[in-house]
Amino acid sequence: MTTVFQFSSSASLEQLTGQKAFNLVELLDMVKTCSDSSIFYHTFSAFLKMREAQIPFNSDFAIWVAQQLNEAGLAERLRAIDLTEQITIQSLRSNLIRIIESYKEERPKAFTKTADEPFYLYDVMRMVYLTDKFAYDLGSLRDILEGISIYSIYYHFIEARIYARQSDDLSFWIEGELKLPEPAKRIRRIDITVYTIEGLRSKLVEVLNEHLSKPTTVSPH
Repeated sequence: MTTVFQFSSSASLEQLTGQKAFNLVELLDMVKTCSDSSIFYHTFSAFLKMREAQIPFNSDFAIWVAQQLNEAGLAERLRAIDLTEQITIQSLRSNLIRIIESYKEERPKAFTKTADEPFYLYDVMRMVYLTDKFAYDLGSLRDILEGISIYSIYYHFIEARIYARQSDDLSFWIEGELKLPEPAKRIRRIDITVYTIEGLRSKLVEVLNEHLSKPTTVSPH
């Protein structure tokens, strides 16, 4: 018997931690020691904040490095991290540390620069709650996705990669419960960095519509 998919959503309360960095030495130490939720806020959460404004995706770390320290090379490397491949916060943190430390070896003078405006470290308190929306099959999943809030899409398609199943919830349910590996595989391949969240909604619906429109093969008796 297939387990129904109940949609959840999340809300976040941002808060300043009181920590700030004026240079790359301090930023590196901050990345090494801050909470997992701070790392998430300044990378994946930036996706939600900025995508709503139709601004090309970036992370807060890369923006600060480019704008305040004028270190375009390091900013580009930080931007190049593929968030779709980061399955844990720790792996993301390790990549950030590796990139900054490698840059220090190449351009030690960059670590003597002091920014006029510091990098302010934020943390975030996440509140996850269940909605009254349930999917029973691919068709009902598609119908709900067309109207569900962007925060539910963000929760199941972005946040779940880090905090839950190390992949998005939707493809996990489609493959595990509906036994449909083909649409699940296509959904997992969606590049989150090239779509707005509304764009993600449209792409998800498109993938499901294409699968639903395929003729079903009836086995001969």
